Amino acid sequence: MSEFGTTTPHATPRRRSLKLRTVAALTSVALLASACGFGGSDEADGSGLQPGDYTIAAAEDVSDSVIVNGHIAPIRAMNITTSVQSEVEKIAVQPGDRVQKDQFLASMNTEQLDRQLAAQERQQANAQAEAAQALEQAQSQLNAHDQSVANGSNQTIRQAQAQVNQAQAAYDAALAAQGGRSATRVADVFSQMAGNLSSHLPGNSSNGTSSGGGQGPKAPSAPAPAAPGGAPAAPGAAPAPGGAAAGMSPEEIAQIAGAEGGGAPMSVDEAYAALQDAKAALAAAQSQAQQERQQLQGQVDSARRQAESAGISESDGTLEYQLQEATLYSPLAGVVTSVDVEEGDIPQGKLLSLADDSSLLIKSEVREADVPNIKQGNRVEFTSTATGDKKFKGRVKRIAPAADQSSAAPAGMPGGMSAGGGGSDSDSGSVTFPVEIEVTGDTKGLLLGGTVRAEIITQESADALNVPLDAVYGEEGDKKVLVMATDGDDASSGVVEERKVETGASNDVDIAITGGELKAGDIVINWPDEYSEQIGEKVSISDPRFDPEQVREAKEGKPKETDTKNAKKDDKQGEKKDSKKDDNAEAADSGEDK
Repeated sequence: MSEFGTTTPHATPRRRSLKLRTVAALTSVALLASACGFGGSDEADGSGLQPGDYTIAAAEDVSDSVIVNGHIAPIRAMNITTSVQSEVEKIAVQPGDRVQKDQFLASMNTEQLDRQLAAQERQQANAQAEAAQALEQAQSQLNAHDQSVANGSNQTIRQAQAQVNQAQAAYDAALAAQGGRSATRVADVFSQMAGNLSSHLPGNSSNGTSSGGGQGPKAPSAPAPAAPGGAPAAPGAAPAPGGAAAGMSPEEIAQIAGAEGGGAPMSVDEAYAALQDAKAALAAAQSQAQQERQQLQGQVDSARRQAESAGISESDGTLEYQLQEATLYSPLAGVVTSVDVEEGDIPQGKLLSLADDSSLLIKSEVREADVPNIKQGNRVEFTSTATGDKKFKGRVKRIAPAADQSSAAPAGMPGGMSAGGGGSDSDSGSVTFPVEIEVTGDTKGLLLGGTVRAEIITQESADALNVPLDAVYGEEGDKKVLVMATDGDDASSGVVEERKVETGASNDVDIAITGGELKAGDIVINWPDEYSEQIGEKVSISDPRFDPEQVREAKEGKPKETDTKNAKKDDKQGEKKDSKKDDNAEAADSGEDK
């Protein structure tokens, strides 16, 4: 696979084309040799299985993968800043220090903030005192108003009531004068009534009589509205004791009635109209007093609201927040990755940086062509520059849904290969997608920001029978392989037979056999197209390095040595084709028809 995210080219198209060209050239040589009279028996024409022509089926992991480069990052990183624009007073940590959550990190100078907050608190206290005083004054004015109305000391209402009383007395006098009595007789009558006041209940009326006991002239029969203060219900009726005339001297009553001074007496209608005007003035005075009370109550409510508001808060809390921001604590447990200020500096940005390294990530990018093959949860193996060949494990945590257009693949790769992995000039190589890989298991030796080379396993079949990809032929659902069936483990010859198989994961070199008729230890023919016409015929292994012990180990399920396995994975195709080319060339030189 390419280190820039392409599938590992275990068997490149160049090697495949080399085989085809080699086979074509050797075939031409063989035909030429046959035409010249060279030939021989089948045993002499090199019909044995040469090195690279066969594989002993054994249980091995088969996988396909994508290789990427990336860097190690913490699960969470955070820059520590503050809104306080003052000098750094103390720094308690240094880069590389480990910190716990809520651990003290640094502090800022707060002298100016303390002064501003103290002044603000004084202003707030003054405002609260003024609001409380205004509420007390408003409540006092309301109470005084209510008391003056209740005890009759309200000046406006008192004056209006006096006018009503005077108008009532004039009305009573006019009624009495209209009955034909003289002013003196009226005064006598009222004097007698006033003298007998203590013997009468308030509101009782008496019939008007003359001094001789005769009945006086009747008052006009037209009714009149009831007047306050015990006024008679209709003109012509005698004034009730305790009315407006009670407590007045005969001379005052006569003066009001117009009997003295030569003035014309007030008529009943005029007196009644004056009485109604006085009553209206009294009602207006009472209404005005009620309106004044409503206004005073509104002032009390407004003053109470202002007092409550002043008691809650007078500021927006900015200074208090800045004082809290002046002392910095760690919001997480982790490591200090950088300290960007010194004591005495006024920070213009971050003060320091923290990283939560309780879990590590590998941040990388993959090519657009590889994205469909990668799934969340895919197993990952990687190495880092700092730890050498030590292998670590991980899994794919996230695949970005959108491409990172700001990152482009390199224009070229080592060995003359382009970013496409196959010499393609496609522009798709410049489009990459961010991928996050979570590190699982051991993290000892991994450095934050360090570089890694990771292999994302896109598919795998564990402990399946491993055979070359070219050894399997047929359509999907009808896959087959050719094997050399032997009579025993030590046999180096056998009959070519066809076996049905079921396949699993594959890569450019190998394919996993997950079911079917193939068994561990079977000798698989790598090039079925060359032996398809020999099914049922006997063939032998001509490879001097063939070891029957490998057949027994494969049947027993013993693992192959790591070096042998890796060499096979990296070089198998080259060995197959190079060996076949050498054998065919040797056969052509000796005049044998391969």
